[in-house]
Amino acid sequence: MTTARTPIERILFPTDFSAFSAHALRHAMALARRFRARLKVAHVIPHVFPSGESDYFAAPWLMTAETRQRVEEEMKRFLAPVREARLDYQTEINEGDPWRQIVALAEDMPADLVVMGTHGRGGLEHLFLGSVAEKLIRRLPCPVLTVCHEEGRTWEAPGLINRIVCATDFSETSGEALQMALDFASESEAQVTLLNVIESTPDFGDPTYIALPYMGPLRQDLESAARERLRKMVEGAEETGVKIVARVVFGRAYKEILRAAAEERADLVVVGAQGHGVIEHMLSGSNAQHVIRGATCPVLTVRPVKARRRPEAKPVGLTLAATAAASS
Repeated sequence: MTTARTPIERILFPTDFSAFSAHALRHAMALARRFRARLKVAHVIPHVFPSGESDYFAAPWLMTAETRQRVEEEMKRFLAPVREARLDYQTEINEGDPWRQIVALAEDMPADLVVMGTHGRGGLEHLFLGSVAEKLIRRLPCPVLTVCHEEGRTWEAPGLINRIVCATDFSETSGEALQMALDFASESEAQVTLLNVIESTPDFGDPTYIALPYMGPLRQDLESAARERLRKMVEGAEETGVKIVARVVFGRAYKEILRAAAEERADLVVVGAQGHGVIEHMLSGSNAQHVIRGATCPVLTVRPVKARRRPEAKPVGLTLAATAAASS
């Protein structure tokens, strides 16, 4: 694997100004400080509302000057901790379909990382739950750090990461996920648990999995092969100086990832999206929600490098306000 550093220079943080979003902002601020990155805090005023499962109807007549002024005032209040921390930041207030605007903003920056809460109020609550969350993870042009709920111990000191669980299925994408985990670990002198889950085989007539029975030599061969591949990955990352512990377990992928995160008291879980086998299945449908909602720490989802777009700058949606403040 390559050990070239993944640059994090621009972080996008979508917000709905809720208390939970303010909690997630602590993580975005910590990472901006740790990586010396510029932070863009964005709010999308939705003039679209859910109609059916995933269709929307527009109601632009509901947008008034008073609404825009209220949002600008909320943004100013919300960013008080960022100003106090003297971070380099920008703000952007758009209106439209929230997930489309967020993807467009991420492409326009272009963002190296998106940090977002997965619970909120109003439009963003719908945005970050269910199939739309999966759509964002698959369509955003960069890794996504989702903050759902945490035990009080996690990141008590903002940016403090001591233990990372990184799931791998040995795909190219999960290799990129490990690179991101190593970047975070090297910044925080954290330990990485590299986890491979040997899952049951799928029954293509049934969307659920059939449990893999204990088959003696077969199970031993599978575990031995997995451990050898993990050993090579660990050897390839030795030059980073990060302590890596390899683990092989049997079971359902999302359950074993959550179990490992709990056992390790992980501060961060890292997974690759659009890989093959276990991780690809894990990041589809309800399994993604299980990991994101179930983990008591943030979850970093990494997409393939080739799937990330780096377009030239272009106007994004209906920009109502854009403010920049450089640290002084």
